[in-house]
Amino acid sequence: MGSSCPPFSFAAKYYHESGGSCVRQTSFFQGKAALNQGVGYSVILGFGAFFAFFTSFLCRVYVSELLVFYYLVYSENDKGVVWLEKRYVGSRHTSEWFNTAGRSVKTGLIASVIVSQWTWAATILQSSNVAWQYGISGPFWYASGATVQVLLFGVMAIEIKRKAPHAHTVCEIVKARWGTAAHVVFLTFCFATNIIVTAMLLLGGSAVVNALTGVNIYSASFLIPLGVVVYTLAGGLKATFLASYIHSVIVHVVLVIFVYLVYTASSQLGSPDVVYRRLSEVSSKSRECQDPVSHLGQACGPVSGNYKGSYLTMLSSDGLVFGIINIVGNFGTIFVDNGYWVSAIAARPTSTHKGYLLGGLVWFAVPFSLATSLGIGALALDLPLTASEAGHGLVPAATAIALMGKAGSVLLLTMLFMAVTSAGSSELIAVSSLCTYDIYRTYINPHATGKQILKVSRIVILGFGCFMGMLAVILNKAGVSLGWMYLATGVIIGSTVFPIAFMLLWSKANSFGAILGSIIGCVLGVITWLSVTKIEYGRVTLDTTGRNAPMLAGNLMSTFTGGVVHVICSLFWPQNYDWDTTQKITMVEKDMTDLPGDEFEEEKLRKAKQWIMKWGLGFTLVIVVLWPALSLPAGVFSLKYFTFWAVVAIAWGTVGSAVIIAMPLMESWSTIQYVLAGMFTNDRLMARMDKIDAKLEMIMQVLPDAERGHLLEEEKARKIDSVDQPDHIVPASA
Repeated sequence: MGSSCPPFSFAAKYYHESGGSCVRQTSFFQGKAALNQGVGYSVILGFGAFFAFFTSFLCRVYVSELLVFYYLVYSENDKGVVWLEKRYVGSRHTSEWFNTAGRSVKTGLIASVIVSQWTWAATILQSSNVAWQYGISGPFWYASGATVQVLLFGVMAIEIKRKAPHAHTVCEIVKARWGTAAHVVFLTFCFATNIIVTAMLLLGGSAVVNALTGVNIYSASFLIPLGVVVYTLAGGLKATFLASYIHSVIVHVVLVIFVYLVYTASSQLGSPDVVYRRLSEVSSKSRECQDPVSHLGQACGPVSGNYKGSYLTMLSSDGLVFGIINIVGNFGTIFVDNGYWVSAIAARPTSTHKGYLLGGLVWFAVPFSLATSLGIGALALDLPLTASEAGHGLVPAATAIALMGKAGSVLLLTMLFMAVTSAGSSELIAVSSLCTYDIYRTYINPHATGKQILKVSRIVILGFGCFMGMLAVILNKAGVSLGWMYLATGVIIGSTVFPIAFMLLWSKANSFGAILGSIIGCVLGVITWLSVTKIEYGRVTLDTTGRNAPMLAGNLMSTFTGGVVHVICSLFWPQNYDWDTTQKITMVEKDMTDLPGDEFEEEKLRKAKQWIMKWGLGFTLVIVVLWPALSLPAGVFSLKYFTFWAVVAIAWGTVGSAVIIAMPLMESWSTIQYVLAGMFTNDRLMARMDKIDAKLEMIMQVLPDAERGHLLEEEKARKIDSVDQPDHIVPASA
């Protein structure tokens, strides 16, 4: 094998003979785009314009329970009634709808939005990168390590309903419990989280758009957020969540296409058997991997840190280290991201816990099934990807091109655009809510009206949208990659995870410990991260700081220091809090929700908490402990074991996609029928009904005055009768 050229017939196109030597292609993309720039601009601007129009239009049509988290769309006369909504459903909106979605969204849509919010560019790109690096353990640890946070956040979502039912943001709860100093500290960390997440979205999105279409990477950084800003400005969170559902549908359809392509339909792969044999071949110890047969940074031969150097094993030391970093770091991006708190606040109390559990389990399929297909597929095809290309998230793009050509490029580009814009709109709303309620309403205008809050929200959305583009340009200029940013997240924000959890779960948790733990944890985390980098590699650069050992040390130090400091301070000086002030958080305007009164009953919420703790912790143990433990004895997977593994990935991706697409529609089918009937009913009849409604409204307005006049007339008649009647004198008794 070592002397033949090409070493594998299925990868012949990536090798050539030169001067008697077999030379491998130096990179997959080689600076060439698979599509022309016109396609790139069409996707970015075309899809952006389409969703800006489509979601904004539907936001005016759909109200109630269908695909919508209700948010205010003010008309010019500020009555807050949109014509189509009034025409077909008769809904009224206030600024509470704009910021809390009526607190009435059902399980299916909650799950769909959670999946959409948590499907970042990294979910699609970085998951395949770790598959390319570590083999089958990479997709598993990416999926399991980022699912447990969603499952466990369901507990926090229920606690919000119990202890802060009228809250709008997480920092609003912090201020109500711990005061101004803690509020400022946690507000800073929340903003940092939104900035980091936004950076990851645009770094991954712009890199792939540039690689696939040749669109200038800086232009892509500015243009990708453009459509998101437009439809978020038009419809607020309502447009955001409606778009999230549509985006989620597209992402899952493309997911299923790629999964079945790799394992059933492709002429180049097409079965678990072919994938298995090729993975064994490319990692063979007898394979020659010296330059020029392979180049530095390309996948070739046995995998360092894996059992027997195989891609077909869960016994991977680097894969396990990545899994720990992933688990620890992603608690910060869930618990400290106000977007997930907004979703929890918007959910119907009896649907919250089920929505988060279902959302977490369905989301697991996105990185697990997709990376087990496209990431593992890149290895099985022996693609000449470089470490730099993989670090920028180009592994799935390379596999899609290799299997489908330009069609694969378009599919992946569409999938990525859906993920970036959906999660990006969530970040816009998260930042808008923080600026509106935690800065403007708290420190600038405590008596702000709904109209003023709406105006500030839209200004912030526009401003942060522009900031998103500038930030991506700066980071691209600095050479920061998606993989580096993803791993560094926990170091920066992990120290606040335990204090935020304790805020709603532990009555003794005090403000001093929360502030001290968050700040000290962050500082020590960064110091540890950089120190380990210097000790291990002798220099501190973007490359060395992004390696596993320093990232693991920094993540663990930051997260657990924040928790330990907070626990110690709270045990010595307990607050013994009763959540009275968090329950007194007020709404700006009356909530127009039609929720039954028993939705907030303590007994129901307590049972919901017990349910999510049982199932959330149960599934966490299964996917983090039991599943990998049962896989370890297999060592290097046999063909049958790998086939079973692939079938699980296919089935999970298929069933999860079907559930997340169908369930919101099924839950709201009656509303869909009602709206469609209204839209397609004869306009003349609707006009007549409008006139009848107007006349009935006039009659109802007149009735109280008429009834009052009638009563006055009756009283007057009685008085006249009493005057006209002769007096009856009763003779005195003798």
